[in-house]
Amino acid sequence: MTPKQKAWIQCSRYIRLRDSMDYCMEHNLPLDSGIGQCCTCGKVIQIRYADAGHFIGRGLGGKSGVYFDARNINLQCKGCNAFKQGAPHEYRKFMLEKYGQEVIDELERKDKIPPDFSHLALAATEQFYKEKYEELKKEIR
Repeated sequence: MTPKQKAWIQCSRYIRLRDSMDYCMEHNLPLDSGIGQCCTCGKVIQIRYADAGHFIGRGLGGKSGVYFDARNINLQCKGCNAFKQGAPHEYRKFMLEKYGQEVIDELERKDKIPPDFSHLALAATEQFYKEKYEELKKEIR
């Protein structure tokens, strides 16, 4: 497994748990329910069957400057993420409601900055999201 794949696994786990907990808090459900809502179609799904979908695509060869930016990644059902090419129109509407145009503009600027995918940077990203995930897990216990 490459360092980028390892970092992505931790990032994806964090995003899906973060969004599940947000959904559960909003709907007065136990935080350990393990369900969340697709950011594009609204379908409620088990997070183990969900994706962490990118608003701004990962770019040619996965070299986007917002590849690991948590604001750019949200819980998405596999149908929207894979079969509807991320459902861009619906995703934009979601992003506007959740973050606003300023964040979208910032992400679009950052997308053009070449990312640091060195082994050291990816190891740090992996560790960062692993720790963020563990912090969320502590809130559930």
